Amino acid sequence: MRSLFLKITVITSVLILTAWPALAATGALDIDLQDLKGGHHKLADYKGKIVLLNFWATWCVPCAAEMPLLGEMQKRYKGKIIVLAASIDDPADYGKLQAFLNKHKAGNLTLMVGPTLDTLSDIGMGQSLPDTLFIDAEGNVVAESAGALKRPVLERQLAEMTGTPAPKPAKSEEKKQRAAKAGAKK
Repeated sequence: MRSLFLKITVITSVLILTAWPALAATGALDIDLQDLKGGHHKLADYKGKIVLLNFWATWCVPCAAEMPLLGEMQKRYKGKIIVLAASIDDPADYGKLQAFLNKHKAGNLTLMVGPTLDTLSDIGMGQSLPDTLFIDAEGNVVAESAGALKRPVLERQLAEMTGTPAPKPAKSEEKKQRAAKAGAKK
């Protein structure tokens, strides 16, 4: 049963990841984002830049937990990537958003509003939060992460996209990786 679940998950992931570039190429992924001053922004406005488009909400506990990591990556890759923090919060709560990012050490992210859970569903992402799209400099979605981002996965993806060496894993992460490899050999 577990094997069947794993196969279905892998097939679904492959189908989703192969569909994203087609969506981006046709322009179907050009989501209308807004800044807090009401200015409209399209993903096409960021062509030539590597973009992490992170959908989140203030009421989402995993979203709050990953914000410091996103802020750290924006700082580490300054000038190489841009993190668009697209809140799906109700417009009545827009006044709380920047304070939320600041509180969670992510005040350096580019805050956007406008998307809703329906927006996520319309572009084939489902309705889980947080949800992050990795968009290359040509505007193609190259990966998606549903749920809270994990540091090793995020670091590897950003290193690959920016052409920089991936940071070495922390000691505890190295131990986990060695244990996983040892278990796989049995």
